[in-house]
Amino acid sequence: MNFVSIQFAAFFVAVLVVYWSLPRRAQHVLLLLASYLFYAAWDWRFLSLIVVSTLVDFLSGSRIHNASSAKRKRLWLGLSLLVNLGILGYFKYANFFLESLQALAFSAGWHLSVPTLQIILPVGISFYTFQTLSYSLDIYLGRLTPSRSIIEFGAFVAFFPQLVAGPIVRAREFLFQLEERRRFDPAQFERGAIRFLTGFFKKAVIADNLAIMVVDPVFAAPGDYGTGTLWLAAVAYSVQIYADFSGYSSMAIGCAAMLGFDLPENFRFPYLARDFSDFWRRWHMTMSRFFRDYVYIPLGGSHGSAWRTRSNLAATTVVSGLWHGASWTFVVWGGLHGVFIMVTHVLRSDGRSRGLLGGGIGWMLTFMGVLFAWILFRSPTFGDAAVFLDGLWGREGTVIAPTPLILVLLAAAVVDHLAGLALERAPDLSARIPPPLKAAWCVGLIVFAYHAMPRAANPFIYFQF
Repeated sequence: MNFVSIQFAAFFVAVLVVYWSLPRRAQHVLLLLASYLFYAAWDWRFLSLIVVSTLVDFLSGSRIHNASSAKRKRLWLGLSLLVNLGILGYFKYANFFLESLQALAFSAGWHLSVPTLQIILPVGISFYTFQTLSYSLDIYLGRLTPSRSIIEFGAFVAFFPQLVAGPIVRAREFLFQLEERRRFDPAQFERGAIRFLTGFFKKAVIADNLAIMVVDPVFAAPGDYGTGTLWLAAVAYSVQIYADFSGYSSMAIGCAAMLGFDLPENFRFPYLARDFSDFWRRWHMTMSRFFRDYVYIPLGGSHGSAWRTRSNLAATTVVSGLWHGASWTFVVWGGLHGVFIMVTHVLRSDGRSRGLLGGGIGWMLTFMGVLFAWILFRSPTFGDAAVFLDGLWGREGTVIAPTPLILVLLAAAVVDHLAGLALERAPDLSARIPPPLKAAWCVGLIVFAYHAMPRAANPFIYFQF
């Protein structure tokens, strides 16, 4: 059930009408059932995975909290990690590791035959696995007490607005909201509706049009296109993946707000970043915080030598790359960002080079590094990425002219980030916008979307992760 569909609109309106007519505990039952129905619409067979994770972590959380010894705490935490990471590892990485093992054996001169497993990747498994893991980990670390209600915990794990593509919501950010009494707030509902509409526009108009008109055809055959078109496609993909993913996050945050919940922000105008560390404080922020707290800090964080700190950063970005997909291109993409961050740290420690990190120069270097890394991220193989990158420096080939619609969509991303820059400098700016202007903005988005939406919506990019 895609957010950009009539089916979801009907589903969500029905849930809203019933939800706000029920008392709090009945709302939780409705949320749980609606979330299970939402996920079952993708593939009902994989609903059992969410149920298993829910039951295992609800039990593990209680046992960890009540354990009489550190050994028992570790035992129950180990069960949670084993079940959740085992499920994720099998469905997402089994074939990847088998194929990598076969390739390694072949390079050593051995002939190793491994089976190819017929595995379907469950939608959203990377997101809800991390969410439910945060519950067990935070109880173990003493940051959270266990939920007393399996219904509330199940509603947290399966909460449909952000179930399949985030934001990654931690238990301590959401469970307390279920325990509080919620009243219908017209102002919050309005904010949620505007947020949903903005996200819808980003995804259905900006991201999908750029994908169809430029990105998909060029990345499918990069050797056929000339230099100008390759640069256009690289910039267009940078905009597409931002509009697609931040669009989903905005729709999720908007849906949750209309239901009376606050979800954490996931994007903060990432292409304003002036260095690569700043980029990861702005891009997929909930994932960045998860890896910071549960990978980077346990590895030692910034404690120790400068080299150890940089190594911890690099290891964290490599794990982040692997989280994105079972492919060496994603691993190298993550490692490349690790190298970028390490270089940033070295330049910061060298007083003579600090000027490279400031102002327009720092912004340009960061944006170009992110853009080149996106090419690797989007390319199916290293060979395709190499052909694409080579063509950026001079090649004749097919030309895709930047039509007025393409230019408008690219300009919309620039306007979005300029508005973000204004909001960073004046955080109360949005509250000062007159209601008639907000209404005109919403009408304009709806009219533009009606005329410019492609007939067929593309799947969200992060559904495959």
